[in-house]
Amino acid sequence: MTTPKKQTGTESGRARSMWIFWIFAGVALLLLVLEHRAHVLGWWLHALLGLCVVLLYLVVRAASGDDRPR
Repeated sequence: MTTPKKQTGTESGRARSMWIFWIFAGVALLLLVLEHRAHVLGWWLHALLGLCVVLLYLVVRAASGDDRPR
């Protein structure tokens, strides 16, 4: 009497493809949420970005040691 053998590659290949599918689905969901969050913030996001640029300018100017008035 012979014992039934598991077919090689069919079960592991299916499990691997399901893992890949769920990873891609998770990444797509994450990107979708992040993109819509930017739209919800509206113009506040642009104001925050502008504030960061101004702050960076002030920090670089203070760190340069240029104390003379312009």
